[in-house]
Amino acid sequence: MSSVDAIDIALPARSIVSAPAKAGVVLVAGGLGFVGSHVVRALIHAGHMPVLFGPAMPEDRLADMAGRYEVFEGSISDHDALDAAFSQFKPTQVISCVAHSVGRQGLMRAGEAESDAAFEVNVRGHGRLVEAACRAGVSRIVWTGSAVVYGPASAYATSHVDEDDICAPTTVYGVTKQMAEVLSDFMIRRHGVEIVSMRLPLILGPGLWYQGAASSISEVFAAARENRPARVTFHDRQIDLMHVVDAAAAMLAILRQPGPVRSAYNIKGFEASIVDIIEAVRARRPGADIVFDQIEPALLLPLADGSRFANETKFTPRYDLGGLVDDLLSPEAEQAHD
Repeated sequence: MSSVDAIDIALPARSIVSAPAKAGVVLVAGGLGFVGSHVVRALIHAGHMPVLFGPAMPEDRLADMAGRYEVFEGSISDHDALDAAFSQFKPTQVISCVAHSVGRQGLMRAGEAESDAAFEVNVRGHGRLVEAACRAGVSRIVWTGSAVVYGPASAYATSHVDEDDICAPTTVYGVTKQMAEVLSDFMIRRHGVEIVSMRLPLILGPGLWYQGAASSISEVFAAARENRPARVTFHDRQIDLMHVVDAAAAMLAILRQPGPVRSAYNIKGFEASIVDIIEAVRARRPGADIVFDQIEPALLLPLADGSRFANETKFTPRYDLGGLVDDLLSPEAEQAHD
């Protein structure tokens, strides 16, 4: 669309109509990271040519895909680098998996440790990327939002929240994601570009390299694969989880969705507790020596109602709890974590 006047007023609020997407060049900001590298794989398998934009990373998660994607090294804080990447490769669509991190800290911890940098990357950097994409005539931008835009579960009247429930984040990371959504809505009104926040739950899968809640859960699988004891400290409540392959597939689904699309979707994998995970691991590895120390959650998010995304895109996750456990106990997963 060329202007906000093209928005169909008969659609639900914050929806945009567009034509079906064709396979072509897609710029992937943060394409060398955990989720981003799986997005790149999904794009390649779907016939797209990904262009990875971002700084160099110490680990190569795409060595087996060499020659099937392009790389443009640059910072999301650099207007000139962004414009140069769009000018050189002329992508028609963008996927952004960018978020501020500190070493191997998780994204929540990184936000608390370096709040200024978190706002710089997650909000201002997001805005620079969107502005550069608009200047280049990009039609759709899909980016990794997060379920942390919601407040604590206790703040909501129901156990599950949908996209119409209020955002009330209590963490720096959460508020940067909410602000990026507000900025995206402004860009939609100003430029008529399609921008979609994918409110992802906790993501697990091969290649997870940073620490945080996901790494605490991943320790259960690592210990079982390596036949060593493990002690896991976590709460026992149900939480939303998703395999990283499904997260990438969901992002590709909305990138290729003919429309209408909305500016934010809850993305649903499956619900499970750490107890469910440990029991599923023990069912497959009876000798697994895992001690669970229960604590109260520091922050318990509400469970997500993902029906809107599922109904509009017909997307169905490939992995449930059993499938995720099987995958993360496989020899392939062991190699990915070496």
